[in-house]
Amino acid sequence: MTDPVPSGEESLNGIPAEHRAALTERIRDSDRVAGFSGPWTATTRWRGGFRVDAEVRTHTVAFDEPADLTARDSAPTPHEYLLAAVGACITDGLVLHATLAGIGIRRLSVEVTGTFENILRWAELSPEGNPGFGGLEITGTLDADADPERLTALWNRALSGSPVAQTVGRPTSIVSRLTIERAD
Repeated sequence: MTDPVPSGEESLNGIPAEHRAALTERIRDSDRVAGFSGPWTATTRWRGGFRVDAEVRTHTVAFDEPADLTARDSAPTPHEYLLAAVGACITDGLVLHATLAGIGIRRLSVEVTGTFENILRWAELSPEGNPGFGGLEITGTLDADADPERLTALWNRALSGSPVAQTVGRPTSIVSRLTIERAD
């Protein structure tokens, strides 16, 4: 569970009053919000072994595999980042909707759990099945200034409006291209 976020007269859910006013104005501007559609891009660079860096906007995100795969276990795995991304996106959505509704959040955590259907396919030990998660279990814990019915509605709104949760929760097409380069 996260530490409580102080919310005084000037701040609600850690968002200063002047930013809330701008947020309220911007979130009602459909052209501005539509601009968030993308394209969003992440570019990965292999660093040796199972280590990978991904560049997203001005940030670098490190990936690795557990030591039991002879990796260094120096960073989360790609599938752990996926789980974290689902939870973070739902959290941000709930904070957005609560803040716009004037509801103070004292504590909020989201736990996302998944189990691979057939990881043997990833390791080429089985020719069939889905190597990915068969489903995700998402559990939220919330302490906020509203009745349970209103908080449940905010939770459902955050979940149904989460770009990340909705991307992994329904079929998403993948278009693949490979460019072969020779270092001669």
